[in-house]
Order: sequence, then C-alpha cells, then structure tokens
Amino acid sequence: MALKFFLFCIILSPFLFVNTNIVEEMKIKSNEEKPQVTFINSIMYDINTKFVDKILTSKETYRYENKDQLKDAIVVLRNANNNSDTISAKYIKRENEIYDFQKDVVISRDKDFRLTTDSLQYDMKSGVASNSVPFLFRYKNSIFSGTNLSLSRNNYAISGDSAHFRINTKDL
Repeated sequence: MALKFFLFCIILSPFLFVNTNIVEEMKIKSNEEKPQVTFINSIMYDINTKFVDKILTSKETYRYENKDQLKDAIVVLRNANNNSDTISAKYIKRENEIYDFQKDVVISRDKDFRLTTDSLQYDMKSGVASNSVPFLFRYKNSIFSGTNLSLSRNNYAISGDSAHFRINTKDL
C-alpha cells in the first residue's frame, strides 16, 4: 500500500509544482505583435508614373502586418502647387492611410509657413490634418494659435477653437 502511495505521489508531483505564473506570462508575450521588418536610418519613396509623391525618412522604422511605426521621422509630401510640405515628429504611427504624429510635430512649407503642435492626425486620402491639443501656426509675420486644429492641404483652409490671431497687414 505504501508503495502505491509513493508511486502515486511521484506521478502527481510534476503537476503540483508547475509554476502557473510562468505559463500565463508566456501566453501574454506570445500575443505581442513583432515587427516583420525593422529599418535603421531608412528612406522610403512613393513614386507614381509622373513624379515622387512622398518621401519618408526615419532613424528607426518598424513595419508590422497592418501598421508602421517610425521614430525621429520626416514626411515630405508633394502639394497641389508642386511644392512640398514637410511634416516631422519624434514618433509616427501609420495605419492604413491615417498617420498619427506625436511629440514635437512641425509642418512647414517653404520658409513662410510653419505649424507646431504636440500631436497631429493626418488622413492621406482626404488631405486633412487635425488635433485636439494646442497649436501655433505662423505665416510670414502673422500668428494663429488655438486648439482643435483642422487643416486641409487641398484648399489651404485652417480652423481651430479658442483661436487667437495676430495678423500683419503686409502678409495679406
């Protein structure tokens, strides 16, 4: 009888001493999405049949199945007048055609147009940038600041809440 009890304890002992915390932790880690490709100091071009439409440069790029993450990145877009708009940020997340810019976001066109903010969402299809945090827009010597920005690349319309203007008549 004692021998049967001893064998029963030996058979059950591995199941009793398994640490369930390790098993659960491994499950959590396996659900984490890992990048399919990682680029360091990368430059990516979007080219159509006529010209280069978009240039993306970054210090680090992580490409996942359905999204991209870029660190210290700059996006150069061709606008309607064949000039270029430059958007830079410390962090960019792209899902489908929606870009989410975070930390030190700067949009500039030529030397006269500059918009700074901490967060910006940009829809490539519609060409509309928006946010819900404070922004500062400078055009030559005029200043426009506020929150809840809406900026269209197509018709250059800009709007915001809690707006403050300082317009220099020479800029009109």
